[in-house]
Amino acid sequence: FAAELTAAGVAVGGEPRAARPAAGSRTVATHHSAPLSALVERTLTNSDNDIAEALARQTAIAKGESADFAGARRAVTTELKKLQVPTAGARLADGSGLDREGRVTPALLTTLLARAADPERPGLRPVLTGLPVAGFTGTLSTRYQDGTGTPGLIRAKTGTLTGVNSLAGTVVDPQGRLLAFAFLASGSTAPADAEASLDALAAALTGAGGAAG
Repeated sequence: FAAELTAAGVAVGGEPRAARPAAGSRTVATHHSAPLSALVERTLTNSDNDIAEALARQTAIAKGESADFAGARRAVTTELKKLQVPTAGARLADGSGLDREGRVTPALLTTLLARAADPERPGLRPVLTGLPVAGFTGTLSTRYQDGTGTPGLIRAKTGTLTGVNSLAGTVVDPQGRLLAFAFLASGSTAPADAEASLDALAAALTGAGGAAG
């Protein structure tokens, strides 16, 4: 930034430091981020780890916690409990899910999805609308291309680490019911096979290729 200012003819001296504008200063530019709903949708659709971590830190700041891993963990856990989402057995080590010490449970994920589908909680709706669509968008755009009739019927967030694969989202079953699901696999040695298995489990819920059990 200093280099750009210098190139523009603005004299820059000293090292960067936190400061407040001097009295009478004039605003030269204002920038606003995309709405929080759009950031949540982008995070989920594209598995954007950077935004996910930033959202956790912003939650911490909004709740008066420190903007670090520990503060984000406390703030997010508190908000989940307010939504009556079960947190037993879970450990939110970070916001992105890249920390291998992190743990979530199927109960946590499916309950959160159910809360997001609640008409009385419109503020949570981006959690559903941001989920990738099978065969069409985000991290599911290249999956469900096997001709089983499932593209477009499943919306789900993928999760991938070495030896860990997950899929959590929603489907509409043959009876027209909206179902929330979460399938988690650990210790997998063949990522492609693990993903295919998770995809098949979700597809079974739609009744594609046969009635769902």
